[in-house]
Amino acid sequence: MKNLTLIASAVVVASALISGTATANDDNAGARMELPKAVADLGIPGAKVDKTFDTGLDGINGWVISVENDTNVIYTTDDGNHAFIGMILGEGGENLTQAHMEQHMDESQLANLPQRSGAKDNGYSEEQEAAALAQVEEEAFYVEEGTGDKVLYVVFDTQCGYCQQMYQASRAVLDEVTIRWVPVGFMGEGSLHQAAQIVDAENPVEVLATFERGGSVSGSPSTEAMNIVTENSDLIQSLGIKSTPNTIYKDENGEAHIKRGALRAADIRNL
Repeated sequence: MKNLTLIASAVVVASALISGTATANDDNAGARMELPKAVADLGIPGAKVDKTFDTGLDGINGWVISVENDTNVIYTTDDGNHAFIGMILGEGGENLTQAHMEQHMDESQLANLPQRSGAKDNGYSEEQEAAALAQVEEEAFYVEEGTGDKVLYVVFDTQCGYCQQMYQASRAVLDEVTIRWVPVGFMGEGSLHQAAQIVDAENPVEVLATFERGGSVSGSPSTEAMNIVTENSDLIQSLGIKSTPNTIYKDENGEAHIKRGALRAADIRNL
């Protein structure tokens, strides 16, 4: 896990990408604009602003920012000195971040590139996808929930904002699919520790739900559980998967596929 690049690590959090590139195109105004200070200070090369948008929330600005083949929504304070990535919930539990993604990310120039969910080409050959599915089925530790016939292996990190979004979206389809959540520790010691707590838990589904709601669990995980998560992480990286979430599954014709990025409930149903 230590050999992950800064870009890969940022992408995993929410694919939170942001860089020190000074200017980029604003899709709204067609002007050149600077990244907010909190984002530029990360110093990750190769990012740009695809657009900005009005969140409708006082003091919170929305941005669509891309780096390499990934693009995502982030938020900043009005002064640009603080940035954050993850789920914003509104009245009645409405997932405002998901709505912002649906409204603004599809307009991005990177909407059809491999790192985005729904991309036309995920960068893997059919042989690589088949080998990846076979290895994950045989070797990976996972937490299973759902009762559907279609089985999905979802690689996730507990500290990945877009993993949380996919987790919430999956609540609506658990009677249609079986999801096997494959925990990894791509984000460092914090996510490794939480993933190991899931491994150790008497009720791992419940602990998984706690983390995906942004909660915490007391107690230190066992060395054995930490080793299991490390092995999961090494396995997934050996398959060429270095970001989360990623979904590995078999279609109705028996062919293996890897789908990158957070999937909505409708995307999951259509796999």
